[in-house]
Order: sequence, then structure tokens, then C-alpha cells
Amino acid sequence: MDSLNITLFRNLNDAHSAFFDAVIGVVSGLGDGLVIALCCAVLMLFRFRLGMAATVAFLLSGIIAQLLKRAFDMPRPPAVLEHVHVLGAALHSHSFPSGHATSDGVMVLLAFLIWKCGDWRAYVMAGLFLFAAYGRIYGGVHFPLDVAAGLIIGMASMWACHRWSQSWAVEAWQESDWSWRIVGMIVVIEAAVLGLGYRMQPSTAQPLAAILPLIALYLVMRFWKEEINRER
Repeated sequence: MDSLNITLFRNLNDAHSAFFDAVIGVVSGLGDGLVIALCCAVLMLFRFRLGMAATVAFLLSGIIAQLLKRAFDMPRPPAVLEHVHVLGAALHSHSFPSGHATSDGVMVLLAFLIWKCGDWRAYVMAGLFLFAAYGRIYGGVHFPLDVAAGLIIGMASMWACHRWSQSWAVEAWQESDWSWRIVGMIVVIEAAVLGLGYRMQPSTAQPLAAILPLIALYLVMRFWKEEINRER
């Protein structure tokens, strides 16, 4: 394995503390598949085309990442190095690329599609998911190369799906009375699954399984209320 990759991993993984364990242990869970799916579903309520593009990008990038994982079958840090600082369970196989970082990459580019490049909110959201991707190195489950490849796959998938989505004929669906109801039910179901016993990866990110469903349900209820008032 490339010595630079290992050296960089050591520098990032060894720089740990109890405070960063607590913070990064939670934030790194933002790349969890169900978390990303829930975020995309919520976005569909407010910007349907972009939310659909993000959902397709998430699925596409996930498939690509899983195919590459099985094609390369690279060992994870605990399998080849000693004294690795691990958050959650120690994993040993299918390291390249990072699936969490792939999902994070989708969200990084999505931030700049939701808001303009000059909007501070885009940088906050993108920075948060980049920090989550870094957490995969800090948490001892991926090498830097795994994370970098995952981010590239995710951002490339989001860019391609965003361009493709411009040709989708979604206007008729958006005008349907059922469009927001069905999307809202998807959000409710995903929030329920996440909040009712879903095991986060890493396990240190379990608080997200309690917080994010409440935020999602609040947003969907507020949206439903506005739509019902508008239809009266």
C-alpha cells in the first residue's frame, strides 16, 4: 500500500482526543445511507427536481462504490496497521472506496446546487459533510485515498444526475394533488425507520437517529400545513 497514504492516515488518525471523539463520532454518521436518503426526501418536498436528482445520484454512487469495493477488496486500517484509533466497530475489509464519503460527496455538491456559491449556507453544509468524510479517517475505518475517491464519485454522480434531471418532465407530477403527499409519506416512513431502533454506522453517531427524524417530521408537518392551507 502506498506509504504516503499510510503516513497521512497515521497523522490524521493519531491526532485524537476525547473531545474530538465525541464530536466527530456523531458528525461522521451523516454519511449513513438512511440519513442521506432522508435528507434527499425532505429536499423533494421543497425542490422536487433537485431532490430527485440527489436521490438518483445517491443510489448511483452507492452502486458504483459497492462494485468497486468488491472489485478491489482492499483491507481497512485495522487489518494492516497496529494501534489504530477506532470509533465504533473495527472493520477489516472492502475499504476502497468509502461508501460514507461517496454519500458525503453527493451532499457536498448538492449544497452548491441548493444555494449559490456566494451563499454562506452552501459552505456550511458542504463543510459539514466534508468534516463527516474526514471522520471516516479519524474513526479508523478508511484510508485517505478511500475517502478522496468516495468524495469524487459522489460529486461526479451528483453533477451528472443534476444535468440529466434538467430533461425530466416533472411538472405534471408536481401539479398533482398526490405529489407532495406521497413524498411526505416517504419522509415519514424513513424518519420512523431511523428513529425506531435503526443502528447507525458508526455506533457513536446514534444520537443522529433521535435528532434527525424529529427535524424531518417538523419540516414535513410544516410543509403539509402550508399545502393544505393553500388548497383551501
